[in-house]
Amino acid sequence: MNIDVYIVFYSVVVIVFFAIMFVLAFSKFNDRVLKKSYLDGKIYIYLVMISAIFYLLTIFFNKNLNVSENIAYLIYAGVFVAYAISIMLTLFVLLRPLKVLEEDSKKLAIGRKNLNIDFEGSIEFDSIADSLKKVQKNYRDNDRKLNKKDVVYQSFFASGYLKYFDGKKIEELEVGDTVQSKVCTMFCDMRNSFFSSETLALQDNFMVVNEFLGLVSKIVKKNGGFVDRFVGDGVIAIFDNENSALKSANQIAKQLDYKNLVSIGKEKIKYGLSLTNGMAVIGVVGDKYQKQLTAIGDSINLCSRIEELNKIFGTRVLMTKTFMSAVGGENSVRYVGTIQFDDMTSKIPIFESLDAYSDATKLEYQKSLQEFETAVRLYEKNEFEKARELFSVCVKKNNGDFLSKLYLTKTLEQLTKIIGYEDITNG
Repeated sequence: MNIDVYIVFYSVVVIVFFAIMFVLAFSKFNDRVLKKSYLDGKIYIYLVMISAIFYLLTIFFNKNLNVSENIAYLIYAGVFVAYAISIMLTLFVLLRPLKVLEEDSKKLAIGRKNLNIDFEGSIEFDSIADSLKKVQKNYRDNDRKLNKKDVVYQSFFASGYLKYFDGKKIEELEVGDTVQSKVCTMFCDMRNSFFSSETLALQDNFMVVNEFLGLVSKIVKKNGGFVDRFVGDGVIAIFDNENSALKSANQIAKQLDYKNLVSIGKEKIKYGLSLTNGMAVIGVVGDKYQKQLTAIGDSINLCSRIEELNKIFGTRVLMTKTFMSAVGGENSVRYVGTIQFDDMTSKIPIFESLDAYSDATKLEYQKSLQEFETAVRLYEKNEFEKARELFSVCVKKNNGDFLSKLYLTKTLEQLTKIIGYEDITNG
């Protein structure tokens, strides 16, 4: 067969191929598909079209070549193949930065912000690299701002409650989400902040309260607890176990004593602490505009009410019997009485922590510990005469024991109602 037939056949193939490439390049297919992969699709089509045109022009000018037809055909084929290979190599070199660009873009999309964005290529690729570096820098700057905001934001709610929700973040919790857990509660109240406001400027008084709250909060966190909330000049703190809560209460009392000792010429800070334990419901309360993580339970409500007894008893740290029974190790405590609040049917035995005092003061209390606890139980049994005798012994052994003096006075009042004050004093 004449070689011209082969040339015509291959020319037809090239023309058809050119037509297909032309349709792909400028049809709707280009807008829907190739538009999404411009460099590795559309440019390749254009280059193949150019190669097809070059091949057709070579055949068209075939007769002007002074070589045999067979050799000319081989030359034409070789030139076309070589040109096609050169196109592919050119594409490989030019599009190599595109692969790096694709990988870096994917890493940026998933949150990677420590990339070394640098790839060789044309001026356009350099421009893209610079843009990606700016995007990366913006990510880092925004992350720093968000982290700072997150730290500030967490300081406005009791983040310690999150551990009860299996590691959930605060933004994942909704109003009404709750869990039940046993908690230990400590309530610490500053007694005389109101009276200080009468003698100090408002700003100075505010600083005194803040200093008090800061001291309490620091000791709570040091012992593994966290602040549930600040209630005016008081602190409600939550602990996982009784030992940590009692240790915190004792340390707070001693630290405040030291602060009062060194604050010469300033009004002494008066305070009281209480400790309870029990089951509580922990959850998110509020509405969609304002939410709060907190714990709700009888033991938490009871804690603030027991703290009020410090004002009456002249004590520092009071705790319930259930709390005291759960404390491990050696602790110095004394029974101070059983209380029944008006809205409660059950009576609650109350104990005082003597470890909240200095070693010297604690020793004074321990000297009359047995007589005091026996006298309290006698008083509760209405055996006032025996109670009076033992309370008198306690006062003699420790004249600074305010509660012994209070009980002695109450005992005398009860005896006065029974047999008359003169008979007691003369007897």
